[in-house]
Amino acid sequence: MASQPNIIFILADQLRADCVGCYGNNIIRTPHIDALAASGSRFSQTFAQHPQCAPSRAVLMTGRYPHENGSISNHTAMASNEQTLGETFRAAGYRSIGLGKLHLFDEKEQSSFDETQLTGGQQSDATSPDVLHEDYKSWLKRHGHWPAAQAAYAIHATDEYWQAFQANTNPIPAEAFFDSWVGDRAVEAIEQQTPDQPFFMFVGLPNPHTPFDCPEPYASMYDPVDMPVPETFGASLDGKPPQHAAFRRGGRQVNYENLDEPRLRQAMAYYYGAVTLVDDQVGKIVAAVERQGMQSNTVIAFCSDHGELLGHLGMLTKSIDKYPMLYDVGLHVPLIVSKPGEDPAVHDDLVELLDLCPTLLECANLPVAPEIQGHSLEPALTGGKPHHRDYVFSESGGVKMLRGRRWKLVHYPSQPYGELYDLQTDPGEVDNLYDLPEHRDRRQEMTRILLDRLIHTEAARHGVSLRGPAFWRTQRALPFEDAPK
Repeated sequence: MASQPNIIFILADQLRADCVGCYGNNIIRTPHIDALAASGSRFSQTFAQHPQCAPSRAVLMTGRYPHENGSISNHTAMASNEQTLGETFRAAGYRSIGLGKLHLFDEKEQSSFDETQLTGGQQSDATSPDVLHEDYKSWLKRHGHWPAAQAAYAIHATDEYWQAFQANTNPIPAEAFFDSWVGDRAVEAIEQQTPDQPFFMFVGLPNPHTPFDCPEPYASMYDPVDMPVPETFGASLDGKPPQHAAFRRGGRQVNYENLDEPRLRQAMAYYYGAVTLVDDQVGKIVAAVERQGMQSNTVIAFCSDHGELLGHLGMLTKSIDKYPMLYDVGLHVPLIVSKPGEDPAVHDDLVELLDLCPTLLECANLPVAPEIQGHSLEPALTGGKPHHRDYVFSESGGVKMLRGRRWKLVHYPSQPYGELYDLQTDPGEVDNLYDLPEHRDRRQEMTRILLDRLIHTEAARHGVSLRGPAFWRTQRALPFEDAPK
């Protein structure tokens, strides 16, 4: 592989790890993602650092935690002085391409890419396709698909749409649907690439994000009867933080207390169809790389920005600012990296999504800035092991999570309540042990570890150091010494 390989980063939106074949789902059809995993490294225990799109994408692009890069919700952009993958690759002489849904906000979308072809997000409550990005809108109009797009968004204004919990068949033809359009733009970019310049391509596939509305034939691909309703679907929220019950009563414009099994199964069938639609785009992109003879010099990474509740505890979609929820189903995501020359492997170590940023930089033999907080997975691609973690960290605003192999703590600032789960006996996170006296010592110890973790992730970016740009990291890593006697 050349010293500056091509880098293709494919990002699905709102895809749970357990809704991919190679992650153990025996119903869903994801042959292309599975094949990519079989040729590369699959990281089975990867967790997002935020359950929303924009913050998680900022993490992926900077390798820095939300509370450090500034993107702490879907409504906040990362700080101007943050350095994105696209900016770094551009500075290194790469052709930087951004396709589909980026959700990095205007400043960083412009500075990160030499060229873009964008869709925007689906916006499940919008009633007009005018909310879409002009690139995709103009293409729909030129190719005669605008009436179908108008019909698709008109559905959002109907009572039936909300009563079905945003589940319906989308009238836009599959070949013109969001993800197909993005996949085609990726293929075009690969075919137009010249050998005299390496490229970095960010492919933002908008699905399987809500609404649950894939087009035919994907909408009919899965029988609702076959859908695996989660065991936690009817579980009580007693003992949970009050935000969870408030969300279930109407946090996303609907009352999930009215969600029954038939409607959940239908929503899940559409979600599965959307995942297979995404998988087809992965296959399309990999095939284009092979046709162009680039496979020996192209690194391909695939992951998702966060997960989806999909019936967990009787709810759909994901955590939002007002109702923070850090359940595993919303944070556990697929992560696959295929690097030419590596031996296929499955790694069960705890991994954070922010590790992908330094991994891609090291795959391209580019320096990793000292401010990057992720740990490169590149050693795991060449026969080694990922950086060892006892716990992964995630957050939603002020709510912070520490999750180990067995125990998981969610801390709510200034509140008497919180969450503590024994994942060994309660993988569905149903029984909150936070207030039980017999678990008080464990709760306090994990709270101390969480505090240490937050302190050690503090990363000054605005001051000036006379001892080098990474002096803050040196200081945070130093152990405290006893005072001289």
